[in-house]
Amino acid sequence: MKNPTISCHYVHAILRAAEKQGLNCELLLHQAGIPTDATKDVKARIPYENYAKLVRKVWRGLNDENYGLSAAPLPIGAFYYAGNLMMGCPTLKTALAMGMGFYQYVNDAYAMHLTEVNGEVQFEAILKQPELDPDHLFAEFILCGWHRFACWLTGQNIVLKHVGFDFAPTAHEYEYQHIFPAPRDFDQPMLSFRFSRHYLDLPVIKNAADFKDYVRRTPTDLLLNPVDDNSYGTKIRLQIESNASEGFPTFDLIADGLHMTPKTLRQKLKTEGITYQKIKDVIRRDIAIHHLTQQTCSIADIAMKAGFTETGAFIRAFKGWTGVTPGAYRNRADSDD
Repeated sequence: MKNPTISCHYVHAILRAAEKQGLNCELLLHQAGIPTDATKDVKARIPYENYAKLVRKVWRGLNDENYGLSAAPLPIGAFYYAGNLMMGCPTLKTALAMGMGFYQYVNDAYAMHLTEVNGEVQFEAILKQPELDPDHLFAEFILCGWHRFACWLTGQNIVLKHVGFDFAPTAHEYEYQHIFPAPRDFDQPMLSFRFSRHYLDLPVIKNAADFKDYVRRTPTDLLLNPVDDNSYGTKIRLQIESNASEGFPTFDLIADGLHMTPKTLRQKLKTEGITYQKIKDVIRRDIAIHHLTQQTCSIADIAMKAGFTETGAFIRAFKGWTGVTPGAYRNRADSDD
């Protein structure tokens, strides 16, 4: 992604955490090159490079890689040592086991497990004290960090089949279409992401020189995927989004645009654990959430923008996606602001 930006929600969230620990927020913004005025609107965006600088300043200021959002701090350097241990492993499976074991040994902030069922793997995490993470910043970082580092270690994009959150939908959920490009569910019993079992057998291909450069860029590659996402689910999503004004194309047109038969494309999607209908539903939901949080369109207008000809059908679908009606979601977004 060229010149990526990030919602100021994340700036507000990390500053709230820093302020609770006694850091000077105005100084942090200045050091990160973020104008104070730019953060007044939570829906505004800033360059990702500046946000990464802010994260590093908060880490160093607190000497805590957990942002001050856990009972005990995780001292600066923990990721460095975990990464070096993981690079010494032959496969992703052994690397994840090593890294998870290290983190649970040095810090008790959250419990982790890998479960394997029917050719799929699920990474699971449970915060020991979720009340210390009211903005879910730490929870999102855990999911992002473990997935992105696994991608980097193997040099391959690990296609996510599903992401689960142990909290209710948030006002900034529209950001998740880029951060977690997969079917997502809220109010789950734990934080989780799921992927195909075959990725565990991939070899770890990175070395110490690679990791030195990676650490220098941290947290950039822990939050932005350092490996190109060449999944067919993402290719389809990008094809739809690039022609959003024209509505949703038929599956045959999508297959033609990817220069393959519909049968071949269906098989590719099956391998990734997703369907064209699920991709459309995620896009429709994200379009709806974006407009609901902007407060500029009626529910009927949003239904049309999301590709529905009837408002009632849109309301039923949205409730199926999020558990609440569009009106209730908009009211909750207002209260969160």
